Formats: sequence, C-alpha cells, structure tokens
Amino acid sequence: MIKWALIALLAVFLVALPYLGLLPGWTFSLATTVVLQAVALIGLNLIFGVVGMLAFGQAAFMALPAYIAAVLTELGLAFPVALVGGFVITVAVAGLVAGVFVRLPGVYLAVGSLGFGFTVEGLARAFPAWTGGASGLVFPYGRALNEHEWYVVAVVLLVIALLAYAWVVSGARWRCLRTIRHDELAAAVLGIDLTREKARAFTIGSVFAAAGGLFLALYVGVQIPEDAGVTRSLEQIGTILLGGAGFLFGPLVGAAVVNWLFVVAGYGARYELLIYGVAFLAVVLYAPDGIMGWITAVRLPFGGLLDQRNSVSEITVLPPTFDQGAVAAAAGNSDEICLRIDNLSRRFDGLLAIDQVTFDVRAGEIFTLVGPNGAGKTTLFNIISGILAPSSGTVYLRGLDITGLRVDRRAPDIGRSFQVARLVPELSAKSNVLVRLDQIAPHLGERERHHLALAQLDRFGLAMLADRPVKELSLGQHKLIDLARAAVGDPALVLLDEPAVGLTESELLHLAAVLDALQRRGSAVLIVEHNIEFVTRVANRGIVLDSGRPIAIGPVKEIFADQKVRDAYFGALT
Repeated sequence: MIKWALIALLAVFLVALPYLGLLPGWTFSLATTVVLQAVALIGLNLIFGVVGMLAFGQAAFMALPAYIAAVLTELGLAFPVALVGGFVITVAVAGLVAGVFVRLPGVYLAVGSLGFGFTVEGLARAFPAWTGGASGLVFPYGRALNEHEWYVVAVVLLVIALLAYAWVVSGARWRCLRTIRHDELAAAVLGIDLTREKARAFTIGSVFAAAGGLFLALYVGVQIPEDAGVTRSLEQIGTILLGGAGFLFGPLVGAAVVNWLFVVAGYGARYELLIYGVAFLAVVLYAPDGIMGWITAVRLPFGGLLDQRNSVSEITVLPPTFDQGAVAAAAGNSDEICLRIDNLSRRFDGLLAIDQVTFDVRAGEIFTLVGPNGAGKTTLFNIISGILAPSSGTVYLRGLDITGLRVDRRAPDIGRSFQVARLVPELSAKSNVLVRLDQIAPHLGERERHHLALAQLDRFGLAMLADRPVKELSLGQHKLIDLARAAVGDPALVLLDEPAVGLTESELLHLAAVLDALQRRGSAVLIVEHNIEFVTRVANRGIVLDSGRPIAIGPVKEIFADQKVRDAYFGALT
C-alpha cells in the first residue's frame, strides 16, 4: 500500500510539472508532445525492448493512420469515422506485415521493416493530392481544444496505454516474451509458437504506435512524410535505449529527455547535435540499461518502485498442497512402447549424420544414447524434439507418427533439457519452470501453475531457490533447474542431454534419485551422457552410435562389454 501511495505521489508531481514551472522549457506544449510520443514508443518498447525484435520502420505506423484518414475523408467519409478507419486499417496492415516480418531472422527483420518505412514515406511524397506531399498534411481539427485540454487528453491516453502495456507483459505473457528474447530455440522446445507470439507482439506494438501517432498528428496539426521515415524510426530506437529498453517507464523517460534537450539546444542551435551525441554516448558508456536501468541500479529515491522490468510477472504463493500429476494423464505401464524410432536417417549436404537408426523406449524406462563425439547423438535428439526433420524414417510417440509435427506442438508430450542449460538468466528458477507450464497447461490459472512449479522444484530439492534469479545460481543448479523444467507436467518422454556434466558427487546422487522417481512415475527417459559410471547406474537399456550408425543395442552392461563398443567409444583407453 505504501509503495503504490508513493508511486501515485510521484506521478501527481510529474503531471503537475507544467503548472509548477520548476523545469525551464517544460511547457504544456512540450509536455503534451512528450506524452503522446511516449504512448507511441510504448509499442516499440514491447517489440524491441521486451521481445528483442529490431524493427526499423515503426515510425511508419505512427504516420500511416493520419494519411489513411485523409484518404478516407477525400472519399467522402466523415472525419471522425475516417480517423477510426485510419486506426483500424493501420492495425490490420501491421498484422499483415507482422505475418511476413517476424519470420525473417535477425538482420533481415531490420532490413524488411526498413523497407516498409521507406515505402510509406515514399507513398506520402508521391501522391501530394492525397497526402500533402513534402509540405505535409494539414489537420486543423485539433484546434478545437486548448493546450490545457490537450494536455489532459494526452495524460489520460498515457495512463490507459501504460495500464494496457502492464497487462500485456504480465504473468505468462511476460515469461513467454522474455524467453523468446533470450533463446528462441529453447522457447520453441518449451512449446512457444514463435511466429504467433512475435506476430502478436508486433501487431500490439503497432496499436500503441498508431494511437500515439494519430493523436500527435491531431495535436500538432500537420503530418509530414519525414515522420514516417527511417530516420525517425532510428531516433525512436535511440530514445528507447536512452530511457531504458524493457522498462515500463522507459519510453516516457526517453521521450522526455530527448525532447527537453531539443528545447534546450534551441537556445543555441549549433550545439544540438553535440548535446544529443553526448547524451547517447553517456548512456552507452555509463548506463547500458538506459536511464531507468541506472536509476534502479544505484537505488535513487523511488528507483526500486519504478523497477517494473523483472518483477511484473511474480506473485506470492503458499506451499503446494496437491500433486502435479493433475497436469498430465498417466504415462502408461512399463510394457507400453512410448518412443519408437524407425529407420531414421539425416543428411547434411551429403554428410550422413544419422544412418538407419532403429530402437524403442518403453514407458517407465531409462534408455541411454551413447557414442563418441560426432556420433550423431545431438542430431538424433534434435530430430526427436522436432528441431530437425529427418531425411528418411519415422518417429512414433505412443504409437502416433509425429515425424512432421512442429517442435512447439510436441512440447506437451516431450520435455527436453540441454547440454548447456538454456535458462533465462533474469527470471527466477520458478519462472523458468513456469514457462513450460504456461504452454502445456494453459487451462490452469496463474496461481495453480505457480503451485505446480514450486512443487516441481521441491521434488528436485530446489524449493529454496524458487525466487532466486537464475543468473545468481551455480552451474550444477542450472542443470537441475533445466531438468526440473523438462520433466514438469510428467511428459510421456523426457530427453536429457548430458545432465551429469558439471555436477558434484552429491548432486549426481540426487540426480540419480530424481531419474528413478521419473521412471517410477511412468515417464520414458532418453539420456545422452558421457559419464559411463553414472549411465550404468541409472539406465536400463541403451544404443551405441558410431559415425551415425548403431553398433550395439540392449542392456547397458552388455553393450558396454561389447568389443565393438569398447573399440569405438573407449579407443586407446581399452
């Protein structure tokens, strides 16, 4: 209660600044411009600051609704209807563009969005009869309100936008988007539909841009082509970085600083570029997380209250009181074939990485996949996970052909850990486990999923670390959290890629006990591991690969006694 009272007090003071006249140059006109720009930048903060998509054409979505509204007015629609039409059509265009852009990797997304910005600016210049051309499109309608009224409208719009943004990046959505930003491969394996989530974030971000841009055009009274261009988009990226990418108030702080510096530089225009340059250079050198990141890091007054970047998704829960078997159906009995690999092969540019591999794993069995480096173990894991498609052969899970199933669609039935744990460092141990639960158990409420995640960590002896950020934990703890995440929800199949690497002897004993518990709960466990002593202790059967070909299959002790295996795997050690 005290926290929110202090935040409200600070908010009232900031809103009252134009009335108080305490900050030189901070007029109603400047404050209104800053607030409306901040509304638009909230969308870019979602797209770039939270999800990590480098979009260079976001300014186009600020200018587009005004131009579309002008065209619709010319076609005979009433101006209020044309404004709504411009906003709706812009959002629809953003959705269509997102369907294409978000599929582009890395720099291609930046280049594609760059091209879109050039296109919108070019169209605005090419048809002056409709858009006003280089002279700009005049909007006299906003003059019906005085500067005080416009300021009130802008502040109300900002409050609505901030609340909407806070809702969008809360709970499961926040965890999902941060996981995508940190590691798209891990996100897909956990069940996140990358295309859908990124397209949704891009479209929602464009809603903020369209709303802020449309109100700004009405307030200023003119829309010029440069406002849709690439230069403006680059300025917006810089403003987000200056304010603090990913922080709730980052767009507002960045817009306020940039615009205020512009006013200050107006008293000596030749220093404008110098002031901008010094400001951005100082942020890069001394505050890489932006002004908001610096405020929270040095714990200035109100700093902790304003740090909404990493805590927005966390809630407090009581200790678990029910079993997490409610998430998934029973895995079956020990005679059931859970996983069957039938004549699987995979080529990479003529190189045969996997060659006619066939085996099966029963429910409630720990099965090991063994072989020297380069034997094809990771390739086989990637095919089973859905990351790679086989060149030939079939993958069956519980009797169903899943060979062509997308990686994210396999997540409810296949949990996977990685050789190097692919956790989100900024999230807590519990939140990292929750990311998988969010995808495989969306029917459960947020509080129920928190209970299940805490219960899972408790099963793995990690309950005391539940609320600790992963970046503060050890390598061994990372491995166990990764394993706990892979196994949450009792999936039919759990794939473990070298889970014993980096663990101490006590942690190995604990891992063995955890694997035994998984086995008894009915999950089939397929494990890749170089620690032969550990594999012999925990696994029932296994298969040995050499250059992608199976050379032995059967009970673990028998395959390790096979001379072909000893020659291939142990080499000079035998």
